[in-house]
Amino acid sequence: MKLGIVVVYLVAEENEKLLDLHFSQVEKHTKVPYTIYAGVKQLSPKIRLKVEQHPRVKICEIPETSLHLVEEHSFYLEYLVKKAVEDGVSHIVTLHVDSFPICSGWAEALAGRLSESCVFATPFYGAYTACLFFQRDFYLKYQPTFLLTEDQRASMKYKQFCKGFGHIPHSGIGYIFRAYSEGVSWYPLAESNKGDARFGFFNIIYEDLFFHLGSAAFPEHKPPNSTSFMPLRKGVWKHFWAPILRILLLTKTQQKLLGVKRLIMPRHLMSWGWKQIGVPFFLRPIFWEARKQLLEDPESYLNYLRMGKR
Repeated sequence: MKLGIVVVYLVAEENEKLLDLHFSQVEKHTKVPYTIYAGVKQLSPKIRLKVEQHPRVKICEIPETSLHLVEEHSFYLEYLVKKAVEDGVSHIVTLHVDSFPICSGWAEALAGRLSESCVFATPFYGAYTACLFFQRDFYLKYQPTFLLTEDQRASMKYKQFCKGFGHIPHSGIGYIFRAYSEGVSWYPLAESNKGDARFGFFNIIYEDLFFHLGSAAFPEHKPPNSTSFMPLRKGVWKHFWAPILRILLLTKTQQKLLGVKRLIMPRHLMSWGWKQIGVPFFLRPIFWEARKQLLEDPESYLNYLRMGKR
């Protein structure tokens, strides 16, 4: 196996330690030959230099784009994947700066999930590109895109797809729809936390192979998803419900009560909510508490999430 790891590095300076952890975990647990194909737009000079100096990183100078948010991220990923394919990698995986392997042999294990009829592996729901793992041959045969085109969204096939698969419009949903359209399957990576997973957004262990913190690409003074401020019914969400819910969730006791087990919500309802408001801003205190515990003692915290014991 020759693995291409594709990452768009959106890293604020306060997340430098998270970047270091990402690099160290990839190096520690990846036993096959690999290259990290890195997108480095929007980095401070200090963080960019750190990424450039990593011995396994290949900087890819991505063309300028007027796109923003999820469309911009997908544009970068499209470019990086093409570069990896041109380099002759046999397998490709997308990661985020806050997603990384936690078990040696993770790449071999994911490769073993794939076949001619099961063409990629990705988290069952949500941050699909936190670990989207596929073979070069799949990419060349089906030419998937990370987002859906307007024609695809308007098609009858997509309407049928929506009835059977509640989803959110993240990068990677285009791969799932392509597989659905071609009559092949994908391997849904299941959450395997034994320690707490907050709302299904943060602290997720998948298949006991890799970890995703969630929403860490955004600095402290910005919301985890800019659509968090999208007005719902002329600002009712932002100006009325969001502040109330944020206050209700601020205390550690309430966070613990709500975070002991994953909040159960039908996927179609969550899909609708995500399209309307993004990741709600009132969840930010939970995210920062999770990030703090992770960076204070990564090994202990990851073991807790995996095993449920301190």
